[in-house]
Amino acid sequence: MSLTIKYTNTLMITNPIINTFKKRLSFLWRDLLWWWLKIFFGLPLRLFFHIQCEGRKDFPSPGQSAFVIGNHSNILDPVIVSSFVPKPICWVVGDNLFGAKVTRMFLRWIKIIPKTKNMPDSETMRMLLEAARQGQIIGLAPEGGRNWDGETLNLDRTLPRLIKKLKLPVICIRVKGAYLSWPRWASTPRRGRIMLSFSYLYENQKDIPDDEDLITQAIKKRLFYSELEDPEVTRHNYGNRRIAENLELRLWFCPHCMNFFSLKSKGYHLSCKRCGATWQIKGNGLIILEERGALWDSRSQNFTRYIDWAHYNDRQTIPTLEKLKTSNKDPLISIPAKMWSVPYSSERGRYYSYVGKGSARLTRDFRFVFTRSHDRKRLLDIHLSEMKGTNIAWNHRLEFFSNGNAYRFTFYGQSAYFWHYLTSKLPIH
Repeated sequence: MSLTIKYTNTLMITNPIINTFKKRLSFLWRDLLWWWLKIFFGLPLRLFFHIQCEGRKDFPSPGQSAFVIGNHSNILDPVIVSSFVPKPICWVVGDNLFGAKVTRMFLRWIKIIPKTKNMPDSETMRMLLEAARQGQIIGLAPEGGRNWDGETLNLDRTLPRLIKKLKLPVICIRVKGAYLSWPRWASTPRRGRIMLSFSYLYENQKDIPDDEDLITQAIKKRLFYSELEDPEVTRHNYGNRRIAENLELRLWFCPHCMNFFSLKSKGYHLSCKRCGATWQIKGNGLIILEERGALWDSRSQNFTRYIDWAHYNDRQTIPTLEKLKTSNKDPLISIPAKMWSVPYSSERGRYYSYVGKGSARLTRDFRFVFTRSHDRKRLLDIHLSEMKGTNIAWNHRLEFFSNGNAYRFTFYGQSAYFWHYLTSKLPIH
């Protein structure tokens, strides 16, 4: 009996020691990887994008946690920001990046926190609170994701609640030039200039208000920004040989012939397959009309700036669909797609099963219908309002949840953003 008691006591003492040692070893491994990334990945990025940095970069003392927040328009924003800070940052990113086993393992090594976008995620909150308790620097995008037009998106209400609850210092980083350096719809980066500006939003706990609305207003004042309206950025040229490539993923509406999905990009040009209109795209967001469309009429529009076309594209989408309804067209939209699905769970790295290829249609009553090609079987028929947690995993890939399942659709040559936009803007009838 005495031997058993001694053995049990030894285990009780040893296990916490082993767990503490493993945890410290994991953070040591994270720090080594972080410095490796800064040197071999961060430094080339700083040279390629001609990154400039200004403002305070002094972070809280070791063991003191803090939030790092900034506008998010470039997929490389976390790496760019991390290359200028003296401490590792635990970034919160979309859990779609954790799908592949190798990627998931690497992201876990560097203490990245996964988040299911546009859905409540208690596991993310638990990991975030644990990181704060451990004195880690936590990186968040107040928008909840990357924007499409260099304009800061609406603020996610979760962040002000966290700041109010945890009372941690908040460091703001305004990023300029990152959108034009690599727009979300583009497949390749452009050489230009990126400018980072560091500043404290709240440095001391006593400065943090108890009113979430005041915190929200302070974040908006510091970070809300439209890059294509900034002459300091647009005076630089952000270019490569395929400057217009994939622009039709964002601009799905021709302003000359008023048709959906008729635009096609190549090199420096964007043209319409229906009316023949052709535009030259500049690296600083300017547009030059080279050939007017054959169907030009009094409704047609012309733009000299990308941002104006993008706003017009969005404004015209819903009214045009409503007009198509009155013309008895059904379906309103039909494009080829591939479908995957999996029963939804809270586990990371959802392993989707391939269902098949077919057509994704938008019906007159605004339902999303997918019909498989080889057997003409209707596999999904839901109203757009029933799509929960709609997220653009990649430019062509839409993911959402409904009725206990997670769905993934890949669209051929067309952007998932069109469907994401509809789910957020379409009036419910």
